[in-house]
Amino acid sequence: MTPTVVPGAGEVVSFTTLYSPPEGFRSPLHIALVELEGGARFVCHGAETRGLKIGAAVAVEAVDEVYYFSHLGALDRARLFWRRAGRAGDRVTAIARSLAKRAWKGPSRGAS
Repeated sequence: MTPTVVPGAGEVVSFTTLYSPPEGFRSPLHIALVELEGGARFVCHGAETRGLKIGAAVAVEAVDEVYYFSHLGALDRARLFWRRAGRAGDRVTAIARSLAKRAWKGPSRGAS
């Protein structure tokens, strides 16, 4: 195995709260499965899961080989988006095209 640096943010794939956690852990134990860019997945601990949704952007931080997640606020999500966009201008173009296509499509029309 080779140590590697991974992005500090990802998306929630699944999450739960354990009120009867395994020995050595305090209750409640908040856990999320977080997928990073590139597909790596980490099981992370968190302060809470209230308001958390599948697909939500979260920050991931390692402390003494234990991974923790935290919600990203709107400003943090915007910074993350633009940082990614700066590295991948094509992604911004694709998003803009998608939004333009939706805007021009207009309301759906029923059969005449």
